[in-house]
Amino acid sequence: MDSAEIQSFIASFEERMAPVEKASGEAYWVLATTGTEEARGEVVRVGKEYNALFADGDEFEKLKGWYEGRDAVESQILRRRLEILYKTFAGRQGDEATLTRVEELEAEANAIYNNHRGRVGGKERSENELRTILRSSDDAALRQEAWEASKSVGRPVEGTVRELARLRNKLARDAGYPNHRVRALDLQEIEVEALDRLMDDLEATTRGAFEGLRGEIDDHLKRRFGVERVMPWHLSDPFFQSCAHEIAALGRSEGGPGADADRYFEGKDLEALTRETYDNMGLEVRDVLARSDLYERPGKSQHAFCIPIGRDYPYDVRVLANAEPDAYWADTMLHEFGHAVYDKHINPSLPYLLRSVAHTSTTEAIALMMGSLASDPAWLSSVAGVPEDELDADREYLFRSARADKLVFVRWALVMYRFEAALYEDPDRDDLNPLWWDLVGDLQLQERPPGRDEPDWAAKIHVAVAPIYYHNYVLGHLTAAQLRHHLEERVAGRPFFRSETAGRYLQEAIFGPGARSDWQETVLHATGEKLDPGYFAKSLR
Repeated sequence: MDSAEIQSFIASFEERMAPVEKASGEAYWVLATTGTEEARGEVVRVGKEYNALFADGDEFEKLKGWYEGRDAVESQILRRRLEILYKTFAGRQGDEATLTRVEELEAEANAIYNNHRGRVGGKERSENELRTILRSSDDAALRQEAWEASKSVGRPVEGTVRELARLRNKLARDAGYPNHRVRALDLQEIEVEALDRLMDDLEATTRGAFEGLRGEIDDHLKRRFGVERVMPWHLSDPFFQSCAHEIAALGRSEGGPGADADRYFEGKDLEALTRETYDNMGLEVRDVLARSDLYERPGKSQHAFCIPIGRDYPYDVRVLANAEPDAYWADTMLHEFGHAVYDKHINPSLPYLLRSVAHTSTTEAIALMMGSLASDPAWLSSVAGVPEDELDADREYLFRSARADKLVFVRWALVMYRFEAALYEDPDRDDLNPLWWDLVGDLQLQERPPGRDEPDWAAKIHVAVAPIYYHNYVLGHLTAAQLRHHLEERVAGRPFFRSETAGRYLQEAIFGPGARSDWQETVLHATGEKLDPGYFAKSLR
């Protein structure tokens, strides 16, 4: 195998790819921050240009041959570039009309999510406003209206999501896969059967603890609202992804103060807290803050994400958020800037294709580890400035809340994982609405509202524009638990967020190497062990 020829081809392709990839990032950012028709059209235009890079069948066949014989490539760096480029090429194969239609539908879905506002009391309400009602209101009727409003985007976007699933499946089958889910996991370098076993194990090992937790929460909510049956709108999170507010209220009902973390952030500057947190680790984020869009306004995406615009150095990394001074957004800000410090500290001397995170799950691990600080007593004291006497009263409930929240999230992630498996087996099945509630009932122990037949599954933006993604949050949680143990026990010898040594270690062991290794090798290199779910299991006890 001629390594010089491979090197020349990849280097040439990287030069062609760089400006288009940068333009794609810029277009997506404008759409997310404005939601305009013009921005939507530009996303589609650039998407077509990006797809065209991978349209040459002869180039793909040549690359495929090299990929199949990659073990003969002596240079590890060149071999890794070959692997990544092949996976990227493979993920963009298909007929031009189908690829273009996918781009159009994804842009359409993004615009719908960006611009949709559910109605409560005859008024349009943002997601932040709906969350506030579900967290604080004692009016059951208002809560039900807010919960239903949080799902109301499902109906206008359902058809788009189903069509996207059909087209993604078509592309997958044309490439020799049974469906999009199998193809997506293969291109993410994840073995389907191994992931299924891991998720099955997590479902089994968390069921007992979750049932106990849900029983405590339900007993409290029945007393609070004077009801015999707990309905989804009695919970504080519209998808039951989190239970922090329930644990706080449960603590107060037991005679303790409860750990209502929202009050820790009243009047606080989340940008300043984020900056100080990363300063303490020697990780600069002021440049990212300056380029970011952090506060709510009409037409803007109501969610949060971090995006690198291209891979040219100095890196242009941005965060979109809709920050308010509460625990949810404190967690989210720390989380998204966890992605940002990873992106901006990748070694710029690496070849273009390697100037990226090792894997989605590794960047999620950093983000989840950082976001969890918003409920960490030591961080709340040293960075958020919460008085120690106040924390002493809340400490038990903060730890309880953190453990419970991870347990609740895993059960929610299992819903997404199982649902998307079914969706891509048959996007045209007419029982997706009841199937969603069967999964929510079994895995989250939520009761389906009587007579409800709405596409509540389509209200979750990931189903439309970030499909087959949620397992990366689960792998991220597992990796984060293992990494934090390593940082505090073997690197810093103290809380990692107070340590520049920990920050330097992250730069050297995870951020700097970029995509030189796959995700499993990255975990092994960074922690000295293969991924071990036992660390996460300990964090739940």
